[in-house]
Amino acid sequence: MAEVSVLMTVYNGMPYLPTAVKSILDQTLQDLHFVIVNDGSTDGTKEYLASLDDDRIDVIHQENGGTAAAANHGLSLVKTPYLARMDADDVAVANRLEIQLKFLQENPDVGLVGGQVVPMGDHGEGRSLALPLRHDAIDRCLMLGQHALAHSSLMMRTNVLNSIGGYWKHRLVDDVDMMIRMGEVSKLANVSDVLLKYRVHANSVNGRGQMRLHQSYQYAIKLAQLRRAGQPAITVEEFEAMQRDRNWFAQMGEKIHVHAISQYRVGIAEIHGRRRLTGAFRIVWAMCCSPSRTLHRLTRIAKKKIGAVG
Repeated sequence: MAEVSVLMTVYNGMPYLPTAVKSILDQTLQDLHFVIVNDGSTDGTKEYLASLDDDRIDVIHQENGGTAAAANHGLSLVKTPYLARMDADDVAVANRLEIQLKFLQENPDVGLVGGQVVPMGDHGEGRSLALPLRHDAIDRCLMLGQHALAHSSLMMRTNVLNSIGGYWKHRLVDDVDMMIRMGEVSKLANVSDVLLKYRVHANSVNGRGQMRLHQSYQYAIKLAQLRRAGQPAITVEEFEAMQRDRNWFAQMGEKIHVHAISQYRVGIAEIHGRRRLTGAFRIVWAMCCSPSRTLHRLTRIAKKKIGAVG
């Protein structure tokens, strides 16, 4: 019986979905269970999934309910001790699952492990961020809203994820809340190897999506702060009301910060999509809007490139 399941949720994943699926099916760890949840796609995803002929794959179709609902739906089918996540537009390095399975088997106190990742556009790949390796540094970054774990690179212990109730049920971005809660009942880690190429393109980094992502992060952090202080949770509606009640300067500062993040990410996408000069100008603009955050991101870029990984 397989020890590892890979869970992918997808909404309108074409044209990148076939490459992402192939990168899992071609892993050096061949004995796996691959659960793919189609979250109401309308772009040909359903037809592509119907064409797959591999007895390791289980495909689930549901009406569009958001990534959290799709992830929890897929989780209900996972019976293996270990669960890896994968996004529908990314590419896993060939020995990713083998490296992570070995790490978790050798580190029983770790409940979740990720790895280093590199940005990938239609015309090139970049350098990886230096994501922290140890639990304390990862948790500290998560609670500051900083990039510490790449969700699409994660492998975790299924029983630990089930013990915290899986992903939250809100139609919000769900990964940071899950990571923080996993870190409250087990240790978090990253390996130093690059395990994933994450795709950057215009559709994945639009401004509205960045604001939604930022608000989801802040809500997850607020819930964690309340838990750790022994205080009751608040609802999404209560959190949004608190955000609206802030003074004008705080709200404007947040908008500028999110705009800077969006410009930085669009710039990275353009640099790896044959628009290098435009991308460079965007990153300079992001630095003007949010100097400390942009510089922090740039200084974490690692020296190692994907080609250097064995």
